[in-house]
Formats: sequence, C-alpha cells, structure tokens
Amino acid sequence: MNKYILLLLVLFLNIFSSYGQDMKNAANVNYVLGDLEVLDKIDLTKIYVAKLNKLSSITPYIPFGELQPKTPAELRIPATSINEKAMESYSKTIQAYNQDSDAALSNLIPYADKKDIMDAIMFMQEMIAKIESMGEKIKNQYKKGGNSTE
Repeated sequence: MNKYILLLLVLFLNIFSSYGQDMKNAANVNYVLGDLEVLDKIDLTKIYVAKLNKLSSITPYIPFGELQPKTPAELRIPATSINEKAMESYSKTIQAYNQDSDAALSNLIPYADKKDIMDAIMFMQEMIAKIESMGEKIKNQYKKGGNSTE
C-alpha cells in the first residue's frame, strides 16, 4: 500500500514540476485556445505577462534581425565600449520594466474577462511570431549580402 502512495506522490510531483516549467517558458510556448480555456485567470495572467515581457524585450531589436542579442557583434555593430554599455544599460532597463510590469499587471489582469485575457494572449503570440519571422528575414538578407550598415 505504501508503494502505491509513494508512486502517486511521485507522479503528482512530476506533473506539478512540469507545469511549473511550462509557466516559466510561457513566453515561448505557442498556445491554442483549447489550452488556455482550461486555465484559471491567475495562470492566464502569468502567460499574458510572460508574452508581454518577451515583446518588450525583442521589439527594439527588429532592425537587426537578432532579437535577443548578447553582444554588439550579434547586432553587426562595432564592439566599442559605448555600444557595450548601451546594450547593458538597455538590458537593465528592460529587466526593471518587466519586473515592474509583472508586479502591477499580476494584480490587475485577473480582473479582466477570461475570454479577453485569452484573446490578448493569442494576439501577442501572433505579434511575437511576426516579429520572429521578420527577424529571420532580416538575418537571411544579411547573410546574402542584402543588408548594409552604411
């Protein structure tokens, strides 16, 4: 009997652990409405905020095609101390913005209608996909010699 209880406990923890991972990766998961309909407003809010954070992080870098750059070289710009400091400063600014957004929106968004939260998630998901597609297009143009930094 204890073996069954232990097995059930392990199974439950495994499911709970993978669910937590899904919430951590919510910005990168492509949801369908059926996935979202079974979630409560708190979980939908976490997904919404994750998608919003991703949008705020990748949108500024669209012209470079590299949407999550770590260095100026990834943007095909000079690796000067000024550019490195600018990227570091912007990264810190976005992190602070996302933390502030998380805190405020985690309290506000659950008051919206569930359907509207789901629609907003689907919209942001489409925007992220379009931005990523544009990023790939720009990267491919650069590889073919079509983009110039002059």
